[in-house]
Amino acid sequence: MNSTSINNQTTNTMIPLSLLVPLPFGNCRQKRNQQKYSDLLNSIKVRGVIQPVLVRPSDDKFEVVAGYGRWEASTELNLESIPCYVKNLSDAEALEHQLEENINRSDLDLIDECKAVQSLNAFYSGDRQAIADRLVWPIRKVNERLELLRCCSEVLNAVRDGVITVGHALLLAPFSEKLQQGTLTKVIAERWTVKYLRERASKSQQLLSSAKFDTNECNTCPHNSAAQSGLFGLEDHRAACSKLGCFKEKTNNWLEIYKTELSEQYGTVLLIQQVAPSDRNTVDTQSVGQEQFETGCMACDKRIVLIDDRLGRSLGTTYPNQCIDNICYVSCVKALTKPDVVEQTADETTENVVENSTNVVSTSSSAKPDKSKPKTNKAATKVNCSISSKVVETNKSVLRKVSAELLMPVPHFQSAMTYAALRRIAQGYTPLVNELSPTAHFSEVIKQAMSLDEASIMAEIANVTLHLSTTQNDTSLNFTDVMISLLGGTNGSKEAAVEKWTPTKEILSQYRIGGMEVLCRESGFIEAYDKAKSGEFSKLLTKGKSDLISAILKFDFDWSGFAPKEYLALIN
Repeated sequence: MNSTSINNQTTNTMIPLSLLVPLPFGNCRQKRNQQKYSDLLNSIKVRGVIQPVLVRPSDDKFEVVAGYGRWEASTELNLESIPCYVKNLSDAEALEHQLEENINRSDLDLIDECKAVQSLNAFYSGDRQAIADRLVWPIRKVNERLELLRCCSEVLNAVRDGVITVGHALLLAPFSEKLQQGTLTKVIAERWTVKYLRERASKSQQLLSSAKFDTNECNTCPHNSAAQSGLFGLEDHRAACSKLGCFKEKTNNWLEIYKTELSEQYGTVLLIQQVAPSDRNTVDTQSVGQEQFETGCMACDKRIVLIDDRLGRSLGTTYPNQCIDNICYVSCVKALTKPDVVEQTADETTENVVENSTNVVSTSSSAKPDKSKPKTNKAATKVNCSISSKVVETNKSVLRKVSAELLMPVPHFQSAMTYAALRRIAQGYTPLVNELSPTAHFSEVIKQAMSLDEASIMAEIANVTLHLSTTQNDTSLNFTDVMISLLGGTNGSKEAAVEKWTPTKEILSQYRIGGMEVLCRESGFIEAYDKAKSGEFSKLLTKGKSDLISAILKFDFDWSGFAPKEYLALIN
């Protein structure tokens, strides 16, 4: 069966098992109930697959979104084909469907549920409220699932096996991996209750030498073990804080300040436990190529920095240049290494945006390309990364003004707008002329109306006004998008859009440092600045976002004739 023939179907379809493949990010269920799986095998052997498997089109195959158990059981039973429900889904939608089905069908293992939420967290770039809204969960439930993932694998496995409770795990979560492992052994061996573990945890100490915050106030604190050490001849005693709650609070305050500082440079900053190692890859010029990295990945919203918030030596360690879009990352790698089999378009790529990388530690990735003898292609197809919503909305606001300035002087446009406005609230209206669709979207109605002569539009206005005397309706409408959609068919729209765009403080503030670097490189600003300032542009990148914006705006550079590619791409 050819997949293209049913790509848009929304009914059940029999699909050969040979055309089914797993999602790139797999199944969120890691542990299966063997008895239930055995029952499923017997049921399919007798009755076949009754409930269709949810799949999405992918090239000439179909990726299984939900129904892995039915698919695997059917494969084990050597069935030729099974009923499938074909639906076009984004990566985030596919994972959400998968999680929802597993939860609804039979209690998903708690740890698997936590890891599934962790994957969603990567898709939504750390927006926990968006996850809660999509899953119809209280935000507290999302927070708890992510908090559990601060636990080391030994603690999580102990919860999964029922050796300790979730209460134990949540108490252990804030501590370093080494301390978690050591305490877990005692909890299990001595059968500590949650209450007893809480008491012991409250008496724990943290070496002040590991603190990231200013410890000057700690020198005279009675909870500082060094305060009385001199009384007992223990001058070499290592100072430790015995008021763990205070230590955590000060650490969290320091982390928030540090995250704010990093966000100017990197945009999105997430805690390390919020993104699974399998959901991130270190992206650099070697993995995706210099051009892709400098003109695409640096400006990508999915290129983030991770920060370690676990108490201990690793606290505050940063991991820059982490791509949290596995699908796009693989596309970028393929575009570099095997361009002859990659045909990437803006619609095929997963979202991405802008940023720079100049920081500390790099991490290993679960999907690294073979770097021993890279077979690269200098003319590799470029993968379009997504632009941040703030940049997109700012660009749209400028283009809306361009559209209004070009169209408002045209009487024909005003007539078409009047007709479209009336049509918008007219329910069940049938146009007089065939060129006007009775069900078109508002922006299409305007375009269709502008293709008519003035007399026909005026006749339609009169007729729809008569219709409105009996029936009215109203719907939501994004007029910015409407105005921009009209630019595509307007003469001189691109030239007017380029002329209108100019870097202001408001516009530049929507970009990250990496995004501004891309703008400056593509416009020729860097070349001009380095020529005038003896190659000092690179120094600007280390001075922070506000200083970079100030320097760009103060420098005498002719921006005319230039506009960002993501800005111009909004014009249809």
